[in-house]
Amino acid sequence: MSTANSITASSAPSDRSAFDNPAVLWLLVGLGLWMLYPVSGFRDVVGGLVLPDTDDAMRLVQVRDLLAGQGWFDMVQHRLMPTDGASMHWSRLVDAPLAGLIGLATPWLGRPMAEGLVVALWPPALFGLCLALVYRAVRPRYGFRAALLALFTATQTANFGGLFAFGRIDHHNVQALLVLTLALCLAAPVPTFHRAALGGIAAATSLAVGLEALPFIAIAGVFLMGDWVLRGRTALPALWGFALALAGTGLALFAVQTDPALWRVTRCDALSPPWLWLAVAAGAVAPVAGWLGGFLATPGRRAGFAAACGAVTVAGFVLLAPRCLSGPFQDLPAVVRAEWLERVLEMQPFHRLVLTMPGAALAFGVPPLLAGLVAVHAALRGRPPLRRAAALTAAFLLTGFVLAQFQLRGVYMAGIFVALVAGPLLDHAITLLGRPVRASRKVAILALALALMPRSWAALLMPLDPGGAFPVGASGAATRTGHAGTQTCDAGGVLSALDTLPPGTILAPVDLGPAILLRTRHGVVAAPYHRAIAGLTASEEGLHGDEAALKRALAASGADYLALCAGTEGESPEGRAFARQLLTGAAPPEWLDRLSDPGAPLAVWRFRRDG
Repeated sequence: MSTANSITASSAPSDRSAFDNPAVLWLLVGLGLWMLYPVSGFRDVVGGLVLPDTDDAMRLVQVRDLLAGQGWFDMVQHRLMPTDGASMHWSRLVDAPLAGLIGLATPWLGRPMAEGLVVALWPPALFGLCLALVYRAVRPRYGFRAALLALFTATQTANFGGLFAFGRIDHHNVQALLVLTLALCLAAPVPTFHRAALGGIAAATSLAVGLEALPFIAIAGVFLMGDWVLRGRTALPALWGFALALAGTGLALFAVQTDPALWRVTRCDALSPPWLWLAVAAGAVAPVAGWLGGFLATPGRRAGFAAACGAVTVAGFVLLAPRCLSGPFQDLPAVVRAEWLERVLEMQPFHRLVLTMPGAALAFGVPPLLAGLVAVHAALRGRPPLRRAAALTAAFLLTGFVLAQFQLRGVYMAGIFVALVAGPLLDHAITLLGRPVRASRKVAILALALALMPRSWAALLMPLDPGGAFPVGASGAATRTGHAGTQTCDAGGVLSALDTLPPGTILAPVDLGPAILLRTRHGVVAAPYHRAIAGLTASEEGLHGDEAALKRALAASGADYLALCAGTEGESPEGRAFARQLLTGAAPPEWLDRLSDPGAPLAVWRFRRDG
């Protein structure tokens, strides 16, 4: 959608290179896909349901419950914090297609194989749709070679491609696809009512799935409003289409996925009345603007009207839900914030991760910034037909970078837009290599193009950050610094040993909760979800406290068992947590009976309430 001013759509015949051969370009795209989708990863997911992240495990648990007859509107995970269970803030709009595909495949393949194949193939299928949209965006503007190079660079974008790995059935990849659809619908020099309406539908669907893309949807609305302020009546159809589709689809999807008994309940972490107010208020802007068309004949008046609409919209939201201004985590106790939320990788700010994981942080954060600056240059100096698309691309990329200064996950939705810049820029660099221009310019353009690919940063900073990227699963919400070792207990059938015990409730590290739900019949006290505050508190206080704190957490939570992943959990900054002492061989108190063998990767005790 955007690139530098001097990028051309195609190369002159005298500039032809090996990259003008379609076979070479497709081979490059295939190489990128091979790097993104190793055969071993497919085998692990299909054969053993080895999933990238805790959110993927919990999603599959939720899908299984839906297939087992749990109600469409029943969003309680009943095995989390039993007996009451914990409400989930996710959407059935993601559960439904997964459940439908598994249900269709089960009679032919059996449930285990059906689950494995659907979970493995769903993310690459979504990624294929994204690649088709990238190609459709780049090919008409910059040519065939640039389009295929954009596909290749998309596979190299860690913070984007990681969302589409085998087994990544969390909702972020669905949102990325919808945000890309929204942007492309608005990128035409003169978007039509119907294209803008399609963008509004994509935006509303993204809000129904989750609120993470809300800043990008707001940017799209401001972009359309600004276009109307500058151009007047010619830009009104697009504003009409987007606003009405956003409001109408938002209301419809809210009704489809929300229990009617909860229609008046405010939820700060999911689509609910205050967020619907934003959509409905946006939907009312276009009709009022059309009715006041004669009065709003000048840019100044239109700007005043837009500012007034924004003020009314924000004021209405504040009146409806003032507590949502503090975000969805305001009720978390201090110990849960310190030991869980502030250690979740994607929740950490960019500047903090630069100090602790420089290669990974720069690979995630720098490409959107550089691509956004290139897009800004194209919006100001590029060819007129491309300036609108360049400006919109810049807005989305820089929004992602700004959000990453508070939470790194802000770059999730912006990641794909890097490919829209990197592909044409790499195409331009290849063209310059065959032309009589200054060597310094060739090197600079090529270096900039390579700097837009996150793998370049990971490789460059490998000596400072030996991991080079986040651990497996770190693109999701639950993986924490210092806690990636829990994956050891979710591999090789380690957790299956728990199913030899009578069904009960297990107090375990927070990150291990979803895997226990997925692989056993047991319930768990805690899992990494902010609505399950009581369970989070019990787990963090118990596993990071003294003997009395651990016993109190077991008793208060109704736990039957204590399970710890040997060598990775139960740690505190001072190293004095009683759970850690148990792992290192301390004799258990009389109220704990050890059930696992010494040296086992998963240490398990039975809690004796009569102790």
